[in-house]
Amino acid sequence: MREENKWRSFLLAFTLTLMLLAFIMVLTVMAVQPSMPRQNSRDDPPEISYRPVAGDALTMVVVGRAQDGSAGDFLLIRFNPQYGQVPLAMLPPETLVTLGGERLTLSEAWERGGGVSVREALSERLGITVDRYAALSRDIFIRIAQKTGTVVFTLPYAISYERDGYSINIPAGERRLDAQDVADVFSCPVFEGGALGKSELLGDLAAAIVNQNLDAAGEKLSSGLFKLAVNLVDTDVSAADYELRRDAADFISRLDTDVSGSLAPAGTLLEGGELELSEDYVSLIRRYFGAAA
Repeated sequence: MREENKWRSFLLAFTLTLMLLAFIMVLTVMAVQPSMPRQNSRDDPPEISYRPVAGDALTMVVVGRAQDGSAGDFLLIRFNPQYGQVPLAMLPPETLVTLGGERLTLSEAWERGGGVSVREALSERLGITVDRYAALSRDIFIRIAQKTGTVVFTLPYAISYERDGYSINIPAGERRLDAQDVADVFSCPVFEGGALGKSELLGDLAAAIVNQNLDAAGEKLSSGLFKLAVNLVDTDVSAADYELRRDAADFISRLDTDVSGSLAPAGTLLEGGELELSEDYVSLIRRYFGAAA
């Protein structure tokens, strides 16, 4: 796929959740199994004759790209409509993975072979099957996100920093964030709690974006969004991937429930700054993303 607009400074950290917004709303749907965090059932969902099947499931990694081509954080998401579910996990670029038996970080996997290497490294380390990848910049995210909607989110602390000569200030508390605001949050260079704190906050924000914009996955909006997104980002997602899951996405878009939940990473920060995921966390990922056969 062609790359449009060479990436400005899309977060030192997390451009990818933004892509999540695009594709998650477009050709994926998020929800949660009974024990998945953050599920809030509202009224009973409408009666729908169509029911998704196991073959509709798809796991994707979304990579945020900076102007120089380097990667920010990595968003792992799974479209699992059979269970009304799309769990997500925000992983820092320093997360240790394996590629061909070699230990390296996600950012190093990206430098070595782009999205394909990242997809393979995550599959190997986590013991799951990552089917597709997508990478985009801050500007591209904003263009796509403007087609979806806003998100109401409670920031635990104020976001304040300088970028390109401008002051970014978003107060703490409940806020309605538009696409530009979301991009500004993701672009923040410093988060409380370091890499793990950043991943937790951005993961929760990504889940809120999905839950509050499910109608973008519906039949009326998803086709146009998909065409826009797939032509603006570097991805191996195909039109066939979308068409095969179109009905499933529409099904999820009509569920009257919070469908997305974030699995905040857990592990050990090594002296060199790398993140070694705990085996308990890896097991949790396999539980919600499906262990590879």
